[in-house]
Amino acid sequence: MSIFAAVKFNIMKQQKTIVTILLNILFCAALLWFFSRNAILRPFLGSRAKEVFSGLLLLATLYANYYLFYPKLYRGHTSLYWFSVVIACLAAGGLELALGYTFISKCNVVLISEVGPFNYFATTLLFIVFRNLAFNLFAYVLRERKQLQQSLETESKVVYQYARMLDVCDDQNNCQHIPIDKVFYCKKNGNETGIHTVEGIKYTRYCTIKYLEQHLGDKEFIRVSSSVIVPFQYIASCDGKAVTLKNLFRSEASLSFPLDAKRAPQIAAAIDEYLHADIEEKNELQIEGEEEKGKRGPSVPPKEKLDAVLNYIKEHPGCRSTELIFHTSYSQTTMDRCLFELKKKGLIEYTGSKKRGGYFILNS
Repeated sequence: MSIFAAVKFNIMKQQKTIVTILLNILFCAALLWFFSRNAILRPFLGSRAKEVFSGLLLLATLYANYYLFYPKLYRGHTSLYWFSVVIACLAAGGLELALGYTFISKCNVVLISEVGPFNYFATTLLFIVFRNLAFNLFAYVLRERKQLQQSLETESKVVYQYARMLDVCDDQNNCQHIPIDKVFYCKKNGNETGIHTVEGIKYTRYCTIKYLEQHLGDKEFIRVSSSVIVPFQYIASCDGKAVTLKNLFRSEASLSFPLDAKRAPQIAAAIDEYLHADIEEKNELQIEGEEEKGKRGPSVPPKEKLDAVLNYIKEHPGCRSTELIFHTSYSQTTMDRCLFELKKKGLIEYTGSKKRGGYFILNS
């Protein structure tokens, strides 16, 4: 089970990494295409290569903000964080103007001569810096949202791990918490996920089945299809194509859910491993119970039976167990337990050979 969970986690992590890389590449391509087509948010540079380079400078500030400035500075040094972002935007704007200076000086000689070179470049640089700052707000908002989501997930994991409660809504849309141990199965239906309990009550949780799978974990629950999660403890059998739950409600037919076609072998293997482990654990507990019972010896008979056997031995010294069974009408097992307990307490002893000996009261 643990090996399967580790392999599954690594595959999911690799898939998530690949998707993240592709999304970043798509974002970069879209921004560069936007800069190469749009002359409103940048000075006219007169060259497609220079326009793409100006977009790369903006991307550098965005990724520096997202991966460097925010994680390192924002929580502990807010003022230093914003100062670093402004400096990065100013540096990127200066490089962008330096790149397009030659072309600008040739095409806008009249304009520069009228407003002055300093005023022209100062105005343009101010425009570029504010543009870069506006774009960096997206990086800030995305990072804040991710930070908030991570905090909520951490708190949710603590609740699930220690309190073992699941927050759900009842049929009247009132929020409440139910123990995770009472969850019979979870099934997604549209935009909501139905939480069915062992008591036959259905609750609702407005979340994706993947989100619920991550929070319930893979130690006690398993996702058998794209819309169903079931706990291991309520699985009755699995034939490789469908999983059948235990009939808790004494209905005519047990609940059965088809396995996901792509992951059917892995799901069936995990369920089979759990069921075999459960059987082995029960056998070990049974063996341990029998061993413990053997160590404790036979159970103690009632006091009236012990007194009856003891009184008969007092009245008939040297009697044997067959004689005691005949006169008391006790079974062989009951008589053996009575004699064992009386000898254990030191009240009687067996004297003589096996053929002619008998039980006598000890003088103590």
